[in-house]
Amino acid sequence: MTADKTRRLLLVIILFIAIIMVVSRTNMGERDFLIYWSASRLLATGGNPFDLNSLLIMEAETRPERMQEEGQALASWNPPWLLVLLLPLGLLPFDLATHVWIICNLCLIGAATALAWLLLSGTLDRRSTLMALVAGLYFGASLVTIYMGQISSLLLVGLLLSAYWLHTGRDKLAGVALFLTTIKPHITYFVLFIAVLWAIRHRRWQVFWGIVAALWVTTLVLWILFPDWVPAYLRLIRSHTFFQHSTSTLGSLAYALWGTNLLRFAGVLSLPLIPFLLRTADSQGWLTAMNLALLASVPLAPYGFTFDLVVLLPAIIQMVTWLWHKELTKWRAWAVGGGLVLVYLTFFLLLSIPNLYYHCFAWVPLAVAGLYTLAWTQRKPMPA
Repeated sequence: MTADKTRRLLLVIILFIAIIMVVSRTNMGERDFLIYWSASRLLATGGNPFDLNSLLIMEAETRPERMQEEGQALASWNPPWLLVLLLPLGLLPFDLATHVWIICNLCLIGAATALAWLLLSGTLDRRSTLMALVAGLYFGASLVTIYMGQISSLLLVGLLLSAYWLHTGRDKLAGVALFLTTIKPHITYFVLFIAVLWAIRHRRWQVFWGIVAALWVTTLVLWILFPDWVPAYLRLIRSHTFFQHSTSTLGSLAYALWGTNLLRFAGVLSLPLIPFLLRTADSQGWLTAMNLALLASVPLAPYGFTFDLVVLLPAIIQMVTWLWHKELTKWRAWAVGGGLVLVYLTFFLLLSIPNLYYHCFAWVPLAVAGLYTLAWTQRKPMPA
């Protein structure tokens, strides 16, 4: 067996083991998906998806043992148009919908990482596709997203599709993709702001038409299915204590250590980077500017969990493509490659610790940002 075939076989084995370790867990894909499914089910059947009593009944009927543990209804706090996107799953029985969403998460993350590789390196063959899939699906945030049945994969897809369609000049579609990232605006806030400024600067008005069209269609569906969705959603939001939860951000870590919420609003520290990011988008492409914006803003987000760190995958894939094309000096390649392996392994080991607070993962985006800075500032681009 040749060395190349041996490496490919090892990558396949690693990918297979990673997926099996996730899908073999008890209640695979159910934990957070139960919340999204219950809300979308209520919307599909004429109920109130933002009423905690209705959600309690739905969740208790679907998974009684889960409700005995939680003791209360859990709601989807995301913008209401998320439920429109998940409406087809709400029409399915919960068990079937869960399995469908597990497959969707695997496909969404896998496709997103492959697309990131294609955009960043210009080519995508079988070997590089396999490498992209391993890097994407073996990342701790990807595993948590799949295991918990989270919807952060939609953010990842929205970010990459917007980068692809902006690159190819399909601005309306890029706007639709950017609208998809608004399902978790507390994570994508800075990227959305930069995208709006960039579109205005270059008079790419079709981007805004795409955003408006997506907003109009989804809210129209909401009004048809549940005309009182605006006051109902506002009542739900007012009942939520966002800052009392442990999350994977520096603000949450500061609250756990010192009891202050001051760093919850540290995202404003990213504002001086705006001119630099706009220039980077023009000179090196929107995807690179997007990666830099996410690395700067995700650690400073007001709210965000471990699974939301899946949006860092394009930056990780970019580093892997630099290593793949030998764009780094030997010692930097070892430092970046070894650092990524260490991040992956440490992330995975921490995930195996039961009931670990989410703020214990606040180091992950900082570590990825440090490795990216080390690679990006010293790389030698491959010849065109």
